[in-house]
Amino acid sequence: MAATLSQATLLLVALACNLAAAKKHIIFVFADDLGWNDVGYHQVLGQTTNVPFSTPNLDALAASGVKLENYYTQPLCSPSRGALMTGRYPSHTGIGPMVISMQKGYGLPPSEVIIPKRLKEVGYATHMVGKWHLGYCDHRYYPTSRGFDTWFGYSSGMQDYWTHVSGDYSNNPKNAGYDFDIGKAGSAVELVLPKSKYNGTYGLYAHIAEAVSVIKDHGKNHADTPMFMYLALQAVHDPLEVPEKYMTQYETAITNKNHRIYAGMVTAMDEGVGNVTKALKESGLWDNTVLIFASDNGGPWLATANNYPLRGQKATNWEGGIRASAFLTGPGAGLSSSVAGSSLHNLMHVTDWHPTIMEIAGVKSSAPNKLDGVSQWSAIAKGSTAPRTRIVYNMSPKSGPLHGAIRDGDWKLIFMSKVGGSAAQENTTQALPVGWTTNTPTVGACPASANGAWLFNIADDPYETTNLVSSNPSKYQELLSLFQQLQENAVPDLDSLYKTDPLSLPGTNQWNAYIPWNEKPNSSCSAWEEYISASWEEGGGDGSGASSVAVGALVVLALLVQLLQW
Repeated sequence: MAATLSQATLLLVALACNLAAAKKHIIFVFADDLGWNDVGYHQVLGQTTNVPFSTPNLDALAASGVKLENYYTQPLCSPSRGALMTGRYPSHTGIGPMVISMQKGYGLPPSEVIIPKRLKEVGYATHMVGKWHLGYCDHRYYPTSRGFDTWFGYSSGMQDYWTHVSGDYSNNPKNAGYDFDIGKAGSAVELVLPKSKYNGTYGLYAHIAEAVSVIKDHGKNHADTPMFMYLALQAVHDPLEVPEKYMTQYETAITNKNHRIYAGMVTAMDEGVGNVTKALKESGLWDNTVLIFASDNGGPWLATANNYPLRGQKATNWEGGIRASAFLTGPGAGLSSSVAGSSLHNLMHVTDWHPTIMEIAGVKSSAPNKLDGVSQWSAIAKGSTAPRTRIVYNMSPKSGPLHGAIRDGDWKLIFMSKVGGSAAQENTTQALPVGWTTNTPTVGACPASANGAWLFNIADDPYETTNLVSSNPSKYQELLSLFQQLQENAVPDLDSLYKTDPLSLPGTNQWNAYIPWNEKPNSSCSAWEEYISASWEEGGGDGSGASSVAVGALVVLALLVQLLQW
């Protein structure tokens, strides 16, 4: 009997070990501001005799996996990152459409449960390297308070690659401050002081070196534990800065200096991704790894990024602002032979990564908040039917003017093309990528709006050349009604509820750095306990769910009033 129990125990232990080994390592690489046409595998789709942007690592990874060619995101940094982490639209979290300013006292609401927190439920080690941009005024907004075991990176939206100074350091020095942090769960985040070894180290180098170090340590000491790494790259966001060696190969092909720097930044990023995959292979983790690569939004023209042939750029609701390069690859994905090396044209949104990653990791529990994202795992891995037909790109609350964009099937409706409310009809003709020999397709100038709106059939008109509001009034009315219906559950952008707080400025602390300021007297930083949640019905990719976002003003005072009444 004892022997039988012992054998049963050994069997259970073996089974548990096998189950643990079966869990996939998941690496999510988030590029910053990468243009649609700035990866090699998109450039070669055009008529070209010379493809100058060298991205051999990304091209090889994409070629062995599944390229997601109908993948959408948000037009700006914080909204995309919030949507990724929560699986919920900005109109349901309050993080967007604008980015989180370093001088404003809010962050991703604590009611939002993000990817690493849920992965911890099934035994994952969780690591973050790079850009956070989801709030920092209270230390409890930091990644290591939201489910990540470790974090090595910065809080802001952009910073100098060499000095790691964030803020408007060119035009407004008083807003410039050091922003480089290292944190572990359960411990205070440590500010890396300006005179550290990282001052003068190119930001991409520092982040890739940390990612490689974490991977090697995991392979050596924790190989039986599944790992999730969120590698939120600084590249290729401005400022335009890169080591000289990455520019030399473009001296002949690219005469514009800024564009030559940008090309070098893309190539440096590609090399960094190659170093990460090399570390995974050398550490024995690659064979059980799923690697996801995506850009957080379209590229900005000011930084010479190129989204051709898509109209528009970062910070707009045109295709060039919200359609991004993305792929999934890695031996651990177990892609069927029919999909490996293919391009998937199913409709997909950045919110879908949250439930997709949960399915890959084997998380069975229900999400604490209802998700707008839907799992795309079967569609990607097996080529099954697309689970999504609708996307809410941006949406103003019911009380405000019509602003935003939605997609329903092949149809897209836009109110105000620019994030922030501008309805200016800019000429959004995209220049040809360097090396292209013919202007195919021809995108042309921006079509005029009708009733302050644009309506396109994206399947027939992917470059948004013909506004159909006037010629198809019934479809316009149908999507307008849908937009107004979805507005019922949209919440305000938290950015609109906060003013710039002078207590946030680096000059108010001895380190001249961006650090939490919630404990300073009269701070506008939202105390963690101030947030409230509202129960809501289930969403499911169509934006119909209401929000659990924290948007109540003077909630602490209200609670005190209730206590007095008791």
